[in-house]
Formats: sequence, C-alpha cells, structure tokens
Amino acid sequence: MTGMEIAIVVVSILFVVVLVIAIAFKATMMAKQARRFNEEIRQIRESDKYLLDIVQNGKVVRIECRDVNAEVVGAKNEG
Repeated sequence: MTGMEIAIVVVSILFVVVLVIAIAFKATMMAKQARRFNEEIRQIRESDKYLLDIVQNGKVVRIECRDVNAEVVGAKNEG
C-alpha cells in the first residue's frame, strides 16, 4: 500500500471511531433523559399536586394545582 492509501485507511478508521463515540454519547444522553422523564411521570402519578404551564405569546406561567375528588365537589354542588 502506498502512503496515500494508508492515510485514507487511518482517516476512515478515525472517522468511524468518532462516529461510534458520538452515537454512544447520544444513546447515553437519551437513556438519562428517558429515566428522568419516567421518574417525573412516576412522581406526578403518586402526588395529588401537579404543575400547569400556560404559554401565551412566548411567556410561560406555571401554576401549581391539586387534584380534587370529583365526588366530593359534586356532592357540595347538589346539596
């Protein structure tokens, strides 16, 4: 093999290594994000509080809400 062929092989191998590292890094970040998302969903399901984000004209208002028992609310309205 000539010097040029060796250089092409080396550059190709380095490119593949960088690509594999980038894919592994991205997969790790996506797995961490999925774990955070699942943890947040679990906390929301276990809590009677939740956050409501209202977005209007690029501004966000976050409101903390509580779950209410619909049967109790209905009983108060009927009575």
